[in-house]
Amino acid sequence: MASNAGSFRQLASLYRQILRAHREKLPGPLRALGDSYASEEFRRHLKAKTTPAQWREFGHQWSGYVSMLNGTADQEQRSGDIPEDVQAALTAEQREQLFKLQQAAAELAQGGGADGKTGLDSRPLGAAGT
Repeated sequence: MASNAGSFRQLASLYRQILRAHREKLPGPLRALGDSYASEEFRRHLKAKTTPAQWREFGHQWSGYVSMLNGTADQEQRSGDIPEDVQAALTAEQREQLFKLQQAAAELAQGGGADGKTGLDSRPLGAAGT
């Protein structure tokens, strides 16, 4: 999907929608966490040998996330639970990233992380050295 210009524009548009939803819907610490997580995920997929089917699923999942933030998601999307079949399909690296995200979110929910350090890569997408 990212191999042609039209698909890249769609991904860039989706990425901007995510950042806009974060800016409009999330409080400061969660916005920083969400922005860095989205940036890291998009960067990883752009660098990887991602198939068109994987790009479609990637876009579908992130579009669902934007819908959830904007309050337009259906009940299943709003739950936030990751289905067992999806969890089973995660790679070790994805499980580790999910665990880090859960830890950072729990820390923020408990009032920690005020220094903005989430353990996630906070460089913007396409930053030098990536």
